[in-house]
Amino acid sequence: MIETRAKQILDFLTTDYKFHTSEDIGKSVGLSSKSAQKEINTLNSIICDEGAIIKSEPGKGYQFKITNNSTFKSFLKTDWYKYAYYHHESGNKKLRIESIIKLMLFSNSYLKQQELADMYYVSHSQINKDIKEVRDILRNYNLKLISKPYYGMKVVGEEKNIRLALRHEIGEDPNLFRNDEDELLFNTIQEVINGIEFPQTFYMPYANFKNLVVHIYISILRISEGKYVKVPEELSTRVISYEEFSMANLIVAKLSSQLDLDFPKDEILYLTMHMITKNSVTNYEKVSPEISEIAQQMIDEVYDVTKYDFRSNIDLFFALSLHLGPLIERIRYGLNMKNPILDDIKENQVAFMLATIAVQPVNKRLKTKLSDDEIGYIALHIASAMDYNVGIKRNILVVCGSGNSSAQMMKSQLERKYKDQIENLTLTNLSRLKLYKLDNFDFIVSSVDIKEKTTTPIVYVDVIFKQRDFENIDNIFNRQTLNEIDKLFSNSIFLKDIDVDSIDQTINILADYAFKKSKLEKNYLIDQFKKREELGPTAYINVAIPHILDKYSKESFCIILIPKNKISWGEVNVNLVISIFFGNDLNFESKFLDNLGRFLNNAELIEKSTKSNNIEEFKNIFLES
Repeated sequence: MIETRAKQILDFLTTDYKFHTSEDIGKSVGLSSKSAQKEINTLNSIICDEGAIIKSEPGKGYQFKITNNSTFKSFLKTDWYKYAYYHHESGNKKLRIESIIKLMLFSNSYLKQQELADMYYVSHSQINKDIKEVRDILRNYNLKLISKPYYGMKVVGEEKNIRLALRHEIGEDPNLFRNDEDELLFNTIQEVINGIEFPQTFYMPYANFKNLVVHIYISILRISEGKYVKVPEELSTRVISYEEFSMANLIVAKLSSQLDLDFPKDEILYLTMHMITKNSVTNYEKVSPEISEIAQQMIDEVYDVTKYDFRSNIDLFFALSLHLGPLIERIRYGLNMKNPILDDIKENQVAFMLATIAVQPVNKRLKTKLSDDEIGYIALHIASAMDYNVGIKRNILVVCGSGNSSAQMMKSQLERKYKDQIENLTLTNLSRLKLYKLDNFDFIVSSVDIKEKTTTPIVYVDVIFKQRDFENIDNIFNRQTLNEIDKLFSNSIFLKDIDVDSIDQTINILADYAFKKSKLEKNYLIDQFKKREELGPTAYINVAIPHILDKYSKESFCIILIPKNKISWGEVNVNLVISIFFGNDLNFESKFLDNLGRFLNNAELIEKSTKSNNIEEFKNIFLES
């Protein structure tokens, strides 16, 4: 029987009954810190009425406490098995499906549905439903689950795809081990890899080290069963030319002597391919001009579609350039890298949305479609860049009475505090003011009274700024952004209590209203929405943000849709849909998206916004974030 996460966490916490951080707990069961916290909350809900509790303290972590010894002992004897092992219908469905996939992938013989039903103590109809999900998951790896009368079911497909499914669906989870011998093999591989001194040109962080160990472990299990990977001739010539080929031979030589196992040449080539795709480039000088060009195209694509401006962010450019090398090799070799923290990354919906736009040049240039896992890694770089993005930059006119020294003093004070928010500072005095078109500036900072008529806001200050002067300048920066966000919402569409329950229905409604607003063809809009969803669902938790991928050249607007009932959107149900069309008329998108990011991370505001009766109410709640 397979242990659940709940049992693994309980076992870890009760080894010493001391405080442990979520990071430590996560590492012990192969989860991220946030995922571990969710599992701890689930376990707490199980045991809180059964004589035990997991208490948490800031700075210390989590500690297991028995509050009623007799009650807890009784629970362990009578009911704990329901939650500790995955073996019957009331168990965790996700774990059951993982277990069935593992069983199918490792099995060389046919399995009958009734055998599975008996094994997991579930009904035949429940196994039928599970098998349907298993088929869908296997299809992602170009694998089929075939049926043969009187024999049962069996997985068929290319060996490399079976291994890919094993690595991604089972991973380095303890469930990967079928017995103690498997665990011993895994540990032996780790020791061998640890003992090899790789050249400095091969950079292997911890995550890549674990990936390599899992890759070799699965390969050895399959080789021992007579299952081999075939590498096409046209690839083998290219692969042999890499430095990683000699490293792969070194690894194989050490493992062969220790395990008394022969590795065919194709298996060494396959290991080399894996190492090439995992070797993280750390020196920008090794990045090719082609890769640099793609990195710039990614940044330009984000700006062209959303106006979020990373074009001067050299750190993001370098980060993308360094990331793209191994990514392109993975695409060429048909490999994929599982992203263990994808769910956590998707919580930053804005960064993930921008990443799906950023990867379009990669998809077009290499004629591929990047997976959510790969997009997630791009989203990490974008999220980091967003933290340092300053948003809108302003063109400011500085006006003084007459002396140049006064203007220079005002300029230096503005640059000292607002340097990253200023596009251009123009200095002038009152006598030369008529030479400028005042309406062309975002705002004016002046130490003297200005008589000329202008629609441009004016902030009056002392030559040496007082605290109130800085506050007034802060207000003008913020007010202009709010005015532009207000302009977007005033041009938007608000739909309440819409009777819709599927993605396709929602897309059809969005396309209807967007067609009337934008005059873009409805079929084109539907196609754009669907292409985006094919990259991965745009919903997370209870909000969907479907959007088109192409540039939109007219006036920006949103469609806010609040359905009558929750909409089934991929694996989640949503009660709010925000579809954004970024045009060329506004210059605030980065601030708007920053605000959207904060809004999407505030469950209370999201719930409150679904009670809105009009666009004005929705906007006010949105701005609370």
